Amino acid sequence: MDIFDDEIFDSDDFKLVVAIVERGFGDDAINAAKSAGAKGGVVLSGKGSGTSQRKFFGMSVAPENDIVLILVNADIVVPIMKAIYASSNYKAGQRGFVFALPVSYVTGMTHIKELDEN
Repeated sequence: MDIFDDEIFDSDDFKLVVAIVERGFGDDAINAAKSAGAKGGVVLSGKGSGTSQRKFFGMSVAPENDIVLILVNADIVVPIMKAIYASSNYKAGQRGFVFALPVSYVTGMTHIKELDEN
């Protein structure tokens, strides 16, 4: 099979939901997304470099974050984003943000289709 055959690309409309939360809260975001219809996601570790750096014994320490990536059908993006936002207690320190990006091409998502058909 030629890797550039059009038939390997999924024609559904997918979006990438990205949530950036304080370290340790990535699993909470994934669980909230699952409750709204996501099949799963991935949590990556990151370190910020913005103006919110903290001082510890006179040294600047960049905040560490979990970056949550969830690929979903476009029709469930808003419920997933709302669930992640609702699960995050921004007043108690679980600050972060969530956004969605358009995805042009997807391949390798056949397991999602199989789950949807069952």
